[in-house]
Amino acid sequence: TCVVEGYPQPETPILRRGSTSSTLSCNGVNIKTCIAGFSSVDYYYSGQYTCSTKNTISSQDKPSSATLQITVYSQTDVTMTTTPLPGGRTYYLTGDPLTITCSVEGVPRSSFTF
Repeated sequence: TCVVEGYPQPETPILRRGSTSSTLSCNGVNIKTCIAGFSSVDYYYSGQYTCSTKNTISSQDKPSSATLQITVYSQTDVTMTTTPLPGGRTYYLTGDPLTITCSVEGVPRSSFTF
């Protein structure tokens, strides 16, 4: 939620994250309450968000902004696979090649023991 207040009426605020910006949907005149909603966030939504607006007093622009840092973590996901067994067997025999692959994904970076 971004709340802007001013007289004369401030412009509709802009929400920026990096080089991406969007106009917010707001209610109110001199006090505007604006909401940016995200239906399902992932760690790509992490970053610095800035809500900025301005109003004009005596022919001069008077800008104002507020910044918020958002951090999104994701649950760690671990998968393990092995080399396929020869002949469709469900067990390994002495001398069979074996490779175990362990993949870990998550933010922040996970540590794992193998």
